[in-house]
Amino acid sequence: MDDKIGIVRRYLKAYVSAISVVGAVVLVSEMQGADWRPALAGMPLYVTLFLAITYQLVKDVREYKRMR
Repeated sequence: MDDKIGIVRRYLKAYVSAISVVGAVVLVSEMQGADWRPALAGMPLYVTLFLAITYQLVKDVREYKRMR
């Protein structure tokens, strides 16, 4: 049970961090008066970040199920 809670906490932190990266870029863009559109330039990075986190989550869940 502790491993399952650990996995959930780890990936919850990872997704919150990824959302924070996007939020920080949009915030800086807004503060510079450039609206949110320049933040779209980083979209490939954001998508890659979310896909990498999700891929690792799936790997860890499969490993957890195999060990049970």
